Amino acid sequence: MTNTPAGWPPQGWPQKPAAQRMDPARWAPGRFHWGDALVVVAYVALMLLGAGGLLAMALGWVDPVDGEFSVLDMFTMNLVSYVIITAIVAVVAWRPFVRSLGVFRHGTWWKLALLPATWLACIIVNVLLLSLIGRAAQSANQASLEQMSTAAPPLPMVLMTVVMAPLVEEYLFRHLLIGKLSRYLNVWICAAISIVTFVLLHFAGTGGQFDLVETVPYLTLAVAITVSYILMGRSFAYAVLLHMVNNGIAVAVLYLVMPHMPDVSDLQPSAFVPYLSLLGL
Repeated sequence: MTNTPAGWPPQGWPQKPAAQRMDPARWAPGRFHWGDALVVVAYVALMLLGAGGLLAMALGWVDPVDGEFSVLDMFTMNLVSYVIITAIVAVVAWRPFVRSLGVFRHGTWWKLALLPATWLACIIVNVLLLSLIGRAAQSANQASLEQMSTAAPPLPMVLMTVVMAPLVEEYLFRHLLIGKLSRYLNVWICAAISIVTFVLLHFAGTGGQFDLVETVPYLTLAVAITVSYILMGRSFAYAVLLHMVNNGIAVAVLYLVMPHMPDVSDLQPSAFVPYLSLLGL
């Protein structure tokens, strides 16, 4: 019999009858430790403060012309940053990740089916919301990824967006901001913090200059992953896999569909459905 960790369940945690309850004590996130601080510092330094770009320049992997970086340069700087952070997360969190795969020990098939079903639900919500608003707006992040997909080699692009980014982001936004922080705060307060932080960091490079419509797909994705993470007993692995499914479908459409589609700015609200799987990437 598994011992229940101190502080379990957190305040506000959804409860089920004992016979139907999972055993999240098997993969409980635990307390904050030095590895968490290392990941956060690395993310801030490399992704937000530009240390990844400086490292890429120091290694001679990017060569700005008149102070301007090409799309391939931007991809290289992002890739360098993600490789370093992913390596740190892999060292720090491989045990929690493997343990949290235990969520699939019961109800394996319906939980696996929920991964693409949740993605589809996000698309439907986006269709409804953007139809009500009456227009779609492409974020700078999405535009940048589209440009990178035409300039960067496909394999590194897929690895960065489908494997590295989901692992790093779920470690930060779900495993830390909900899983570990919920030992000290109500889990739904942690969920709100996670969602807001996730959305805002996808617009960090805009200096606050963005259309609120652009946040819709990111908000939808953040809510879907956050609720799934909580209902699956704070399973880090489940959140990562759900994020990977979203990004994997988005990248597939980016490479296979987007080259054959008109520019999103030329579309009417009723015609932008093919683009929705890309939004939130």
